[in-house]
Amino acid sequence: MKTILKNGRILDPSQNMDIIGSVVIEDDCIVEVGAIVDGTGAEEIYDCTGMWITPGLVDPHAHLREPGEDHKESIITGTKAAAAGGFTTICCMPNTSPRLDRPQLIDFILDRAASAEAGGIFVAPVGALTRDGYPNQISDLAALKKAGIVAASDEGDPIQDSRLMTQAMEFCRQLDIPIMAHCEDRSLTMGGVMNDGPTSSLLGLKGMPRSAEEIMVMRNCLLALHTGCSVHILRVSTWGAIEMIRQAKYLGAPVTCEVCPQYLIFTDEDVAEFDPRFKTTPPFRTQIDIDILNQALADGTVDCLASDHSPHAAYEVLVPFEEAPFGMPGLETMLGATLTHLTHKGIISPLDTVRKLSTAPAQILRLDAGSLKPGETPVAQVTVIDPDCEWTFDARHAATKAKLSPFDGMKFKGKAMLTFCGGEVYYDGHFGADRYETFD
Repeated sequence: MKTILKNGRILDPSQNMDIIGSVVIEDDCIVEVGAIVDGTGAEEIYDCTGMWITPGLVDPHAHLREPGEDHKESIITGTKAAAAGGFTTICCMPNTSPRLDRPQLIDFILDRAASAEAGGIFVAPVGALTRDGYPNQISDLAALKKAGIVAASDEGDPIQDSRLMTQAMEFCRQLDIPIMAHCEDRSLTMGGVMNDGPTSSLLGLKGMPRSAEEIMVMRNCLLALHTGCSVHILRVSTWGAIEMIRQAKYLGAPVTCEVCPQYLIFTDEDVAEFDPRFKTTPPFRTQIDIDILNQALADGTVDCLASDHSPHAAYEVLVPFEEAPFGMPGLETMLGATLTHLTHKGIISPLDTVRKLSTAPAQILRLDAGSLKPGETPVAQVTVIDPDCEWTFDARHAATKAKLSPFDGMKFKGKAMLTFCGGEVYYDGHFGADRYETFD
């Protein structure tokens, strides 16, 4: 099968490419990219005029909830949501039930993701830094790496003991795998449900101080500098944490970080109606934090964007605010939110948008993704984006099981039209039939 994506704006940061041209996919692999290509024998042609042709999007931080909590999400529904959002590779976090601390569980993840029922994209498992039920014992990271993990993380259960984290970093440096660090001092956030500030005081809700995040960001940056272990800071939310990461990079620490679009849109004032859809960890902060996070995205201090897709069942969310779980779905809204609130506002350029959503996370986690260069990835990973498509997110029709989102009813400008992971895995209804030709 030979497929041509023609007349699109090709944005590929891995080649510093920004041209109008075409991409040729043959036998599920990219074989040619350029302004002029050989279309002889094409069986499928997609006219991408006015659209972007980019490397498949990569989400470094998503929760698929399986094994153990598939009433919230499953690998099948989560990968379908990812494909609809334009992602061809996602990294699944280890705080499942049980935690991903054994090779057999990594095998389970990979087998389920490769099944015919799944969404047709790649799932890269992240292993648990510590053993399930034994928070002071480091997992058998060598066995987990052999099974296929791309990183190790304390996500969901941040390591509080600095000596233990040092040991974990030393192991990971020897194994040449990065640590994805959940930065939270639990002694400061215990019982907290939102950002600590005037709004929490007004609402009578216990706050989670920004210092709880910043203390652990500083500690993990210093330990990365000391051990030489590559550390990726998950979902940064405060301006203070950004300044610490910037300084750590200046000192030569092997540190990278991510931010999620929701932390660039919502503030703690959005919690004012006690809406549990806005309950996240870390919590939504202030407009000052948003402004500095935006600056950090533009100047490169923030390396990439992530969804932190954290789905929950409706009956778990529709409870009093204090009792609701932390987290919200994000795979299907991340691209639209990014384009609407960052790219179209001129905060980051189109090429840098693709870098933050694809090439950078692939490079950080050493994934076979994030590039349109022929032969660079085992199979074609391509996303076609209409940056001007105006649409409204309706959570009722989302592919994810989590139907409660603070983005529900929000208008976006920009949407994934086609997602190729080998062959086509997602085709959006906004991509008109008149743009598609097929030949026998």
